[in-house]
Amino acid sequence: MKKKVISKDIILEKSLDFVIKYGIDNLNARNLAKEINCSTQPIYLSFDNMMDLKQQLLLHCRRFFETYINNMFNKNNSLFINYISSYIKFAYYYPKLYEFMFLKMENDDSIGTRNYNEAIIKKITEIGKYSYKVAQKFFLQSFIYAHGLATQIVTGYIKWDYEVINELLEDEFEALKLRYKGSE
Repeated sequence: MKKKVISKDIILEKSLDFVIKYGIDNLNARNLAKEINCSTQPIYLSFDNMMDLKQQLLLHCRRFFETYINNMFNKNNSLFINYISSYIKFAYYYPKLYEFMFLKMENDDSIGTRNYNEAIIKKITEIGKYSYKVAQKFFLQSFIYAHGLATQIVTGYIKWDYEVINELLEDEFEALKLRYKGSE
Protein backbone atom coordinates (compact mmCIF):
# COMPACT_ATOMS: atom_id res chain seq x y z
CA MET A 1 0.00 0.00 0.00
CA LYS A 2 1.28 3.42 -0.97
CA LYS A 3 2.03 5.82 1.88
CA LYS A 4 0.01 9.04 1.95
CA VAL A 5 2.52 11.85 1.33
CA ILE A 6 0.18 14.84 1.70
CA SER A 7 -1.17 14.85 5.24
CA LYS A 8 -4.49 16.11 6.52
CA ASP A 9 -2.65 18.93 8.31
CA ILE A 10 -1.00 20.06 5.08
CA ILE A 11 -4.36 20.02 3.30
CA LEU A 12 -5.95 22.09 6.09
CA GLU A 13 -3.09 24.60 6.05
CA LYS A 14 -3.24 24.90 2.26
CA SER A 15 -7.03 25.25 2.48
CA LEU A 16 -6.59 28.09 4.96
CA ASP A 17 -4.16 29.82 2.58
CA PHE A 18 -6.56 29.23 -0.30
CA VAL A 19 -9.53 30.77 1.53
CA ILE A 20 -7.43 33.79 2.54
CA LYS A 21 -6.51 34.37 -1.13
CA TYR A 22 -9.59 33.30 -3.08
CA GLY A 23 -12.47 32.91 -0.62
CA ILE A 24 -14.54 29.93 0.44
CA ASP A 25 -16.82 30.06 -2.62
CA ASN A 26 -13.86 29.06 -4.81
CA LEU A 27 -12.74 26.18 -2.62
CA ASN A 28 -13.38 22.84 -4.29
CA ALA A 29 -11.29 19.68 -4.56
CA ARG A 30 -9.97 20.51 -8.02
CA ASN A 31 -8.91 24.08 -7.15
CA LEU A 32 -7.35 22.99 -3.87
CA ALA A 33 -5.48 20.10 -5.54
CA LYS A 34 -4.11 22.57 -8.10
CA GLU A 35 -2.96 24.85 -5.25
CA ILE A 36 -1.28 21.94 -3.45
CA ASN A 37 0.11 20.61 -6.73
CA CYS A 38 -1.40 17.14 -6.41
CA SER A 39 -4.40 15.14 -7.56
CA THR A 40 -7.71 15.25 -5.67
CA GLN A 41 -7.00 11.81 -4.22
CA PRO A 42 -5.14 13.00 -1.06
CA ILE A 43 -8.05 15.33 -0.29
CA TYR A 44 -10.63 12.56 -0.53
CA LEU A 45 -8.40 10.13 1.39
CA SER A 46 -8.22 12.63 4.28
CA PHE A 47 -11.82 13.90 4.26
CA ASP A 48 -15.16 12.21 3.61
CA ASN A 49 -16.24 15.00 1.25
CA MET A 50 -15.85 18.74 0.77
CA MET A 51 -18.33 19.56 3.54
CA ASP A 52 -16.24 17.49 5.95
CA LEU A 53 -13.14 19.41 4.83
CA LYS A 54 -14.92 22.77 5.30
CA GLN A 55 -16.12 21.84 8.77
CA GLN A 56 -12.64 20.76 9.83
CA LEU A 57 -11.21 23.83 8.11
CA LEU A 58 -13.51 26.00 10.21
CA LEU A 59 -11.98 24.49 13.38
CA HIS A 60 -8.50 25.06 11.93
CA CYS A 61 -9.42 28.67 11.12
CA ARG A 62 -10.66 29.21 14.67
CA ARG A 63 -7.26 28.17 16.00
CA PHE A 64 -5.66 30.60 13.52
CA PHE A 65 -8.08 33.32 14.71
CA GLU A 66 -7.33 32.65 18.39
CA THR A 67 -3.58 32.83 17.71
CA TYR A 68 -4.11 36.06 15.78
CA ILE A 69 -6.13 37.57 18.66
CA ASN A 70 -3.48 36.54 21.21
CA ASN A 71 -0.67 37.98 19.10
CA MET A 72 -2.45 41.30 18.57
CA PHE A 73 -2.83 42.13 22.25
CA ASN A 74 -1.40 45.47 23.23
CA LYS A 75 -0.22 45.67 26.83
CA ASN A 76 -1.46 49.28 27.06
CA ASN A 77 -5.10 48.39 26.37
CA SER A 78 -7.64 46.40 28.33
CA LEU A 79 -8.47 42.80 27.50
CA PHE A 80 -11.83 44.00 26.25
CA ILE A 81 -10.45 46.71 23.91
CA ASN A 82 -7.78 44.29 22.68
CA TYR A 83 -10.33 41.62 21.82
CA ILE A 84 -12.78 43.93 20.05
CA SER A 85 -10.02 45.81 18.24
CA SER A 86 -8.31 42.57 17.16
CA TYR A 87 -11.63 41.18 15.94
CA ILE A 88 -12.05 44.23 13.68
CA LYS A 89 -8.42 44.03 12.50
CA PHE A 90 -8.94 40.38 11.61
CA ALA A 91 -11.86 41.36 9.37
CA TYR A 92 -9.84 44.25 7.95
CA TYR A 93 -6.76 42.18 7.07
CA TYR A 94 -8.40 38.80 6.37
CA PRO A 95 -11.77 39.69 4.79
CA LYS A 96 -12.26 36.43 2.90
CA LEU A 97 -11.38 34.36 5.94
CA TYR A 98 -13.67 36.46 8.15
CA GLU A 99 -16.47 35.98 5.63
CA PHE A 100 -16.00 32.20 5.76
CA MET A 101 -15.79 32.01 9.54
CA PHE A 102 -18.43 34.51 10.59
CA LEU A 103 -20.77 34.99 7.63
CA LYS A 104 -20.85 31.81 5.55
CA MET A 105 -20.52 28.90 7.97
CA GLU A 106 -22.79 28.19 10.89
CA ASN A 107 -21.06 29.32 14.05
CA ASP A 108 -21.56 27.00 17.00
CA ASP A 109 -19.96 29.36 19.52
CA SER A 110 -16.73 27.43 19.89
CA ILE A 111 -15.14 26.71 23.25
CA GLY A 112 -12.27 29.07 22.49
CA THR A 113 -14.63 31.93 21.75
CA ARG A 114 -16.64 31.23 24.91
CA ASN A 115 -13.43 31.22 26.97
CA TYR A 116 -12.44 34.62 25.55
CA ASN A 117 -15.92 35.99 26.16
CA GLU A 118 -15.99 34.77 29.75
CA ALA A 119 -12.53 36.19 30.46
CA ILE A 120 -13.54 39.54 29.01
CA ILE A 121 -16.88 39.63 30.87
CA LYS A 122 -15.05 38.82 34.10
CA LYS A 123 -12.59 41.69 33.49
CA ILE A 124 -15.46 44.09 32.68
CA THR A 125 -17.08 43.02 35.97
CA GLU A 126 -13.87 43.65 37.94
CA ILE A 127 -12.70 46.88 36.33
CA GLY A 128 -16.09 48.51 35.84
CA LYS A 129 -17.40 47.17 39.15
CA TYR A 130 -20.50 45.93 37.31
CA SER A 131 -22.64 42.94 38.13
CA TYR A 132 -22.06 39.92 35.90
CA LYS A 133 -25.39 40.57 34.15
CA VAL A 134 -24.46 44.20 33.34
CA ALA A 135 -20.99 43.12 32.18
CA GLN A 136 -22.62 40.59 29.83
CA LYS A 137 -24.82 43.32 28.34
CA PHE A 138 -21.81 45.63 28.03
CA PHE A 139 -19.87 42.95 26.22
CA LEU A 140 -22.77 41.90 24.00
CA GLN A 141 -23.59 45.45 22.91
CA SER A 142 -19.99 46.22 22.09
CA PHE A 143 -19.51 42.92 20.28
CA ILE A 144 -22.62 43.47 18.15
CA TYR A 145 -21.29 46.93 17.28
CA ALA A 146 -17.86 45.50 16.38
CA HIS A 147 -19.38 42.64 14.37
CA GLY A 148 -21.45 45.15 12.42
CA LEU A 149 -18.37 47.22 11.61
CA ALA A 150 -16.38 44.12 10.67
CA THR A 151 -19.15 42.87 8.40
CA GLN A 152 -19.39 46.25 6.67
CA ILE A 153 -15.62 46.21 6.12
CA VAL A 154 -15.69 42.69 4.66
CA THR A 155 -18.64 43.37 2.37
CA GLY A 156 -17.05 46.61 1.15
CA TYR A 157 -19.86 48.78 2.50
CA ILE A 158 -17.33 50.95 4.33
CA LYS A 159 -13.75 51.57 3.26
CA TRP A 160 -12.33 53.53 6.18
CA ASP A 161 -8.80 53.57 7.47
CA TYR A 162 -8.32 51.43 10.52
CA GLU A 163 -7.56 54.52 12.63
CA VAL A 164 -11.10 55.85 11.98
CA ILE A 165 -12.60 52.48 12.88
CA ASN A 166 -10.54 52.28 16.07
CA GLU A 167 -11.69 55.77 17.05
CA LEU A 168 -15.31 54.66 16.60
CA LEU A 169 -14.67 51.61 18.78
CA GLU A 170 -13.17 53.76 21.52
CA ASP A 171 -16.15 56.16 21.34
CA GLU A 172 -18.57 53.23 21.63
CA PHE A 173 -16.64 51.87 24.58
CA GLU A 174 -16.79 55.25 26.37
CA ALA A 175 -20.53 55.58 25.61
CA LEU A 176 -21.19 52.15 27.10
CA LYS A 177 -19.18 53.02 30.20
CA LEU A 178 -21.41 56.06 30.67
CA ARG A 179 -24.56 54.04 29.94
CA TYR A 180 -23.78 51.46 32.60
CA LYS A 181 -22.15 53.72 35.18
CA GLY A 182 -23.70 52.93 38.54
CA SER A 183 -25.75 50.01 37.16
CA GLU A 184 -26.38 46.94 39.20
